[in-house]
Amino acid sequence: MNRYLGRHSGRKAQRGAVSVMVALSLIVLLGFAALSVDIGYIAFSQRRLQAGTDAAAMAGAMDLWKSASATAFADARAYAAGQGNNTMPNGVTVTSTTVQGLALSGSSVPLPASQAVSTYNGIQVMQQANVPLFFARIFGINSKTISATSRAGAGFGAAPYNVMIVLDTTRSMATTTDSHCKNSSGVTLTRLACAEAGALQLLAGLSLAGDNVGLMVFPPISPSSSGYSFSCSSTEPGVVSTGQNGYSAVGASGSNATYQISPLGGGYLSGGQLSTASGVVQALGGASSKCGGISAPGGLGTFYAQAIASANAALTSFSRGQNPAGKNAIVLLSDGIATATTAQLGNVYGKSGGSSYVYGSECQAAINVASTAKSSGTTVYTVAYLGGESASAPSCGDGADTLTACGTMQSIATSQADFYSDTCTNASSTQSLNQIFSSIAYSLTKARLIPPNAT
Repeated sequence: MNRYLGRHSGRKAQRGAVSVMVALSLIVLLGFAALSVDIGYIAFSQRRLQAGTDAAAMAGAMDLWKSASATAFADARAYAAGQGNNTMPNGVTVTSTTVQGLALSGSSVPLPASQAVSTYNGIQVMQQANVPLFFARIFGINSKTISATSRAGAGFGAAPYNVMIVLDTTRSMATTTDSHCKNSSGVTLTRLACAEAGALQLLAGLSLAGDNVGLMVFPPISPSSSGYSFSCSSTEPGVVSTGQNGYSAVGASGSNATYQISPLGGGYLSGGQLSTASGVVQALGGASSKCGGISAPGGLGTFYAQAIASANAALTSFSRGQNPAGKNAIVLLSDGIATATTAQLGNVYGKSGGSSYVYGSECQAAINVASTAKSSGTTVYTVAYLGGESASAPSCGDGADTLTACGTMQSIATSQADFYSDTCTNASSTQSLNQIFSSIAYSLTKARLIPPNAT
């Protein structure tokens, strides 16, 4: 009997010990579960902080080329974690945001810092935040400090672009000079020479993205055969003649008349530098040992609507053969005045009753054609090059439509940000041609996040 009672009380003691162990295990498990909630919240907050810091660095890097450092830093702060849409999880507070400009080497960022308005080609954003804890408070830990650092560089290649440069080569470009444009010897250059130098600057910038670049001019030229491409070793064709001791402002149907100087896809780089063997580089005067580049044989009076249409058609056709298709862009440089005569416009464009009659409304015709190009997805950049003339004069003379040179070029551009000028006050910026073309080249590149240890 006593033996039975002893065994019974032993089993009760064992059951009591198991209960205590289970209770202690549950407490430990609940503690781990509670801590996992805090750890998960910290990890979630860390990801949000890093995302905001990355966004801030990218926003700042996009401004480095054409804006002062103060603007780039302010935009970086505006997109940082805790600002605007980059909100942090409930209760998490951003305690510090530090923005720093970086002058990085060419091995890290292709755009030289010395060429940027901000004097920086990279930007670093560092942020700290305070994360409130829940169950860790039991152990006297009320919060956790987290941090994130991000670096971004400017001027990297984006999706491939197909770029058609369209230059005004009417006679005034070769017979007038620009007092704001001089060569290294201080000699004032013609407007055509300045335009060519600026376009070469654009080519140098576009090499960052490896773009396909072509060149067209207006008025159209009359080569001996179709498919013309400029070469210093061959005779440059003249403008299309009207047969009336004048030139044609349009390319006559059924002839070899063309706006093309150098086709897309011809290549213009060698070892990462502009190749003097390239037709487009030669045409823009980049092979001075071989020739001086294209001339401006056209007379007075301009019509560039058809040139815009031809540029867009060439871009569209070229991109169809790409996989994936590149983005298309037109860069148009002109004084913005379209005032060709009826004889220069020919039967279709110049005489009343023609299917495309535009005489007297030639600036508006260019705006309409550009609208069609833009609706097809082509980005149109315009450069109103007046060479120091008044921003409001001369007028296009489109009858009752009081379009000005500056107003026309602004309307042709895809957006206000895509309209540049050396003179027009309504442009996104008033700069020298070299600065303008550098800005356009930069707009075709993208900012990119770079490693934290980039130097």
